[in-house]
Amino acid sequence: MNNTNDTDYEFYENYVKTYEKYVTIYYVFYKVYIWVLVGVGVPGNVACILVTTSMTLTTATLYMSLLAVADLLALVLRLISHQIGVYKVPLNTFVCKMDVFVQLVSNYANWTLVLVCCERFLSIRFPLKKKIYFTKKRAILIAVLLGMILCLCYLYAFIQRDHREKRYCVYSQSFYDVVETYWYWITAFIYIFLPFILLLIFPCLIIASLRRQRKAREAMVRTTPDKSGETTQTRVEVAISVMVVWDAIVVFVTYAPICILEIYKPFDIVNLDTVRSTFSMAMSRHIAIALSEANYAVDFVIYFSASKKFRSRFKKLIRKCLTYRCRRDQE
Repeated sequence: MNNTNDTDYEFYENYVKTYEKYVTIYYVFYKVYIWVLVGVGVPGNVACILVTTSMTLTTATLYMSLLAVADLLALVLRLISHQIGVYKVPLNTFVCKMDVFVQLVSNYANWTLVLVCCERFLSIRFPLKKKIYFTKKRAILIAVLLGMILCLCYLYAFIQRDHREKRYCVYSQSFYDVVETYWYWITAFIYIFLPFILLLIFPCLIIASLRRQRKAREAMVRTTPDKSGETTQTRVEVAISVMVVWDAIVVFVTYAPICILEIYKPFDIVNLDTVRSTFSMAMSRHIAIALSEANYAVDFVIYFSASKKFRSRFKKLIRKCLTYRCRRDQE
């Protein structure tokens, strides 16, 4: 009898130790990852805004600036939401509804990248028609309409979302059945799956258009060897397109894990009858979320690595800032 009790006690003690170890790993990762993204993403997005706004204003630089602003806002809002959870701030109606707003801004950032890819494809594939039909005013109008459509998509959730007691944000009981059956797939489709699919299609179209444009340029050079077949504006357009393609590829790769998890999450395929399996599932989900949120932080790294034009602009901007500071110190 004593041996049985000792065995049960040892089993329970090992279980508690294993559980505490996994919980510690989980919360360390949860507390640290957002600060890494903010540390890289906030200065990086600020640098992207400064560099792109210093370039000639086109629909491409306009959308890239908008993307940097959306990414910056998404990171800041996610940090605030994260810290509310870490420090167990008592919830109220405003905080619960802000969670919907965070999802809306993050979704808008994803769709802004789709807009950038669409603009790049139209610019490379139809350069003459694009200048006529896709003007700066229309580009701004499209971005505003996109924001309004997403606001309408999230409006009902924003109205229904509220707090219960101190630690929970829930939807109203009348909306709960809709959440369980329809809303999950609606938000997953407009927030993850559809942008994911479009970010797979557009880079392929852009690459094909760039290859076609290069062949046309080479043919022009062969027929008119005394003239340059590539203008400065063309080189800028190609450089921006390369940056956008790399950005879309990175987003596609980092969004793949969360897409896979979101697909099989409602079906309860994974067996969660042990501490290890529960921990593995929770960590897998948070790593996938961290990877998807990393897209708001890596634009500057991608642009700086992929484009010589962007690097030279950034270095020129830094030199200007240092020169201005030296002059101000001397005065």
